[in-house]
Order: sequence, then C-alpha cells, then structure tokens
Amino acid sequence: MKRSSAPNISAPLSRSGARRKTTSFINPICVAATISVLILISLGGTLLFFASSGNNSNLESNVNEKEEESQQQQSSQLRRQQSADIISEEEKRDPTNTQGLLIRADQIGDIRIAFRPDLAGPSSIQYVIDVVEAAGSDGDGVKCSRCNFYRAEPKLLLQGVIAQHSISSNSVSLGPCPEKQPPKSNCPEHDPNCGCHGPIMTKGMVGWAGGGEGPDFFLNTFDKPVDWWEHQHTVWGELDEESIRVVESAYDLPAHKTSMRMLDKHLEFSIELF
Repeated sequence: MKRSSAPNISAPLSRSGARRKTTSFINPICVAATISVLILISLGGTLLFFASSGNNSNLESNVNEKEEESQQQQSSQLRRQQSADIISEEEKRDPTNTQGLLIRADQIGDIRIAFRPDLAGPSSIQYVIDVVEAAGSDGDGVKCSRCNFYRAEPKLLLQGVIAQHSISSNSVSLGPCPEKQPPKSNCPEHDPNCGCHGPIMTKGMVGWAGGGEGPDFFLNTFDKPVDWWEHQHTVWGELDEESIRVVESAYDLPAHKTSMRMLDKHLEFSIELF
C-alpha cells in the first residue's frame, strides 16, 4: 500500500484536505486613507510645535519686558533719592527748608520750636541754624558753648540763651512791624520801627528777650495775649501743646527771687534741627 505524505500544517487546508490557494489583496483606498491620516498627524504635530514655540517666545518676551520695567523703576527711584539727598544737602541752610529747633533738656524733656520766619524774617532762623552747625556733636543732639535756661517765671515764661562762641548774633535783624500796626514817626536812627518788631505775643510763642536780637530768648506760656509787652519782641518760633507742658514743668525747679526769678542751677540742654 502506498503511504501518503503528511499534510503541511503551515498552509490552510480544504475540507477535502487539499491546500487552499490564497491571494494577498491590499485595498488602495485604505492605503490612501492611512497615508492621509499619517500626513495630518505629522502636520498637526508640526503646527503644535510652532504654536508652542510661539507661546514660549511670547512668555519669555513678557518676562523680559517686566524685568526691564522693574529695573527702570528701581533706577528711577534711585535717581529720585539721590536727587533728594543732593537737594537736602544744598538747601539745609535755607530757613524755609528747616522746620524748627529741637531742645533736649534731660531734666524736663524735649521742647520743639517750629520756626516762624514769616514773623521774624530769615536772619533769626539763620542764626539758630548757624549755632547748631558750628557746635560740636555730643552724641544725642549738639552741645553748644552756651545753651541753657536760667530764668523761670511761673505761668509766664522760661528764659535762656542759645549761643556758640564762634557765632555772633550781630547779624540778626529785628523782626518787622505787623502791617496792621499804624506807622510811627520820629523814630530813632538805630530803631526805625520805634520798638515795633513783632506781634502781640500769645501762648506758645518764642522770641528774643529784651526787645533785642538774641542770643537770649524766652518761651511764653501766659494764657492770654501779653499786650503789655506790646510789639517789642521779635518772634521767631512757636511751641506745640506738648512742648508747652514740658516748659511749664520747669517752673517746679528750685529757684530764687531777686528782681527776677532765677533758677538755682542753670538747666543745660542740647539742640538739633528738625
């Protein structure tokens, strides 16, 4: 009997056991569609890449602009500060740019005197500034050669002196006579205003003592206008409410009575500008 060979299991078989002939067929439509999809995907990725790159560029540009703007603002602020410092140095001797004098007296406290160049004119204010700048620094404020209170009249005034040996008060001009005050005639040559050098003094006003031009000065604490002094005093400063209370506390210091009430011990103080 003739032996038949074993079928090839790698190939499909018919029901009769014979090999089935197969044909490989590729649909051109499917191929075209597949290629189109791949092209679209590729184009989409490319567009996405360029869009992402554009966004990154815009973001970096915005960051750079903000950084540049911040640097410009900082530079502008620095220039303004430097300009302010220069102005401060150049104008610090101008009485109109200085607010006042701070007196530091350890026994009673701080006294703030706001300058009144509108009442005294510039020379009185300039004298005080000159004394502060000429005196040597003593750590907290400036200690001048003669800065002290020596007279205290309760409910009326505290009197003292502001002086530095290198600064003369001869350059100080007496204050102007108020405009509402009627002019006088036949005034002496040395005093063309006939003793009219300031307003009627009210509580808190600071003026040169004795109708003069300093360096002795006083701080008025009388509750009502001191009309008996008339217009003889050059008023160059004014106290705030707290400073008035500090001045009034000096009336409790030990004192002795002669023709005036003098402190037993001079009340030394340092000075500075504010």
